Amino acid sequence: MSAIEIMQQIESLPDKEQQELFVMFTKKVVGGKSPDAKPWLGKNLSFEEACDVVFRENRELLSALAK
Repeated sequence: MSAIEIMQQIESLPDKEQQELFVMFTKKVVGGKSPDAKPWLGKNLSFEEACDVVFRENRELLSALAK
């Protein structure tokens, strides 16, 4: 399954489940944040913008979801 297919499946979920996934992804990113990652928490981002940040800053997560 490709990352695009995974994102399409995530987008098809109810809003509450999308938010739960985002929270899980955010916790993973914050827990494994690299020292050179740009700070973005606390900014007013749309769900799509936040997903872009999560996947851009956490390549391992994207790889795991793509499997």
